Amino acid sequence: MNSAFLSFVLLGFFLEMHLVFVNVIIGAAILTVLVRYLAYRRNDARLDALARDMFRLMVATDLFAGVWATILTVYMASAFPSMTAIFMKADFYPIAIALVGIVASIPLIAAYWHLWGRIGPRTHSALGIPLAASVLLVPIGFRYLFAELDYPQFIKPGFSPIDAFANPIYPPLIAHTIIGAVDIGAFVLAAVLAARKNPDLYGVRLSLGVGLALLAPQAVAGGYYFAALAKYDPYIAANVAGPLLGYDSPSGLFYPAFYAAVALAVALGLIATYAFYQATKGKAPRATAVAAGVLAEAVMILMEYVNDGARYPYMFVTGNGGIPAAQLVNQLIQMPPAAIYVALGSTLFFTALFSIAFYYAVVKRLLPED
Repeated sequence: MNSAFLSFVLLGFFLEMHLVFVNVIIGAAILTVLVRYLAYRRNDARLDALARDMFRLMVATDLFAGVWATILTVYMASAFPSMTAIFMKADFYPIAIALVGIVASIPLIAAYWHLWGRIGPRTHSALGIPLAASVLLVPIGFRYLFAELDYPQFIKPGFSPIDAFANPIYPPLIAHTIIGAVDIGAFVLAAVLAARKNPDLYGVRLSLGVGLALLAPQAVAGGYYFAALAKYDPYIAANVAGPLLGYDSPSGLFYPAFYAAVALAVALGLIATYAFYQATKGKAPRATAVAAGVLAEAVMILMEYVNDGARYPYMFVTGNGGIPAAQLVNQLIQMPPAAIYVALGSTLFFTALFSIAFYYAVVKRLLPED
C-alpha cells in the first residue's frame, strides 16, 4: 500500500467518523427547534419533554463530532498541506461561513439549554431560530470544499475567491446533505427513544414519521446530485453508477457499494414503516426502530464512501482526469505506516470508550437534566 493511497484512505476514515455524528447533530438540532415551537404553540408538556430529549441527544453527539472534526482537520493539514492551502485560498469565504456557524453555535447551545424553563416559552422558541441557523451554517460552508474537489473553480482563468459560490455541483450537494442529515437524525432519535427501558412511544412515532416522510425528498435530492455529477464530473459518475447504468467504470470498488446502499435504503423504508405501524398500535418497536437507526447510518457511510472514494486516484477531479492525491500528499514529513496504524488503533480504542459513554449519557439518561 503506497503512502498516497494510505493517506487518502485515512482521510476518508476520519471524515466518515465525523459524519456519523455530525448528521445526528444537524437533524436533532432542527427537530428540537421545531418540536419546541410546537410545544409552545400547543402548550403541550409531552412535546416539550420530547424536545428536551432531542436536544440532549444533540448535545451528547456534538462532543463526539467535535473530537472527530479536530482529528480530521489536523490530519488533513499535516498529510495534505497543499490541498489545505488551496482550500484556504479558493474557499476562504465558505470556510469563514462555517467557522462563524461553529463559533456562534457554542454559546447558543449553552444558552438554549440553560434557559429552558427559565425564560418564557415564546422567547425560548425564538432563541431556537439563531441556534438552528448557526448549526446549518457549518455544512452550508464546508460542503463548498467537497464541491471544489468535484468541480474545482480555482483552476479557471481569472479565478476570484467569490467564484467559489458559483460552483454548479454545490446546490444539489447541499440539498442532499441537509435533507439527509435531518432524516438520519430522525431515525437515530427514534432508535434512542425506543431503546430505553420505558420507551417514549409518542416520540418514537413522531421521529419515525419524520424520517419516513423525508425518504422520498432525499431520493429526489440524490438523483439531482447524480445528474449534476454526470454533467460536470463524468469520472465520478462512472465510478458511482458502473456498468448497470451503462457507464464504463474506471474502478470496480465503488458502484457495488452504491447499489448496496440503495438496497439498504429500501430495507430502511420497509423496516421503519413496520416500526411506525407497531408504535401506532401501542407496541414498543425496540428492535425495528434500532435497526432503522443503524441502517440510516449504514446508508450514509456507504454513500459517503462512494461519493468521496470515487474520485481516487485524483483529489481534485476535472472531467475524466484531475490532480492526483499523490501530488498533494506531504512529501516533507513521511509518516511510516506503523505509526499510522498505531494512531488508527488508538483512535478506534478511544472511539469505543466514547461510544460506551454515549450509550450511558443518551440511552441511560445519565446526563443532568439542568
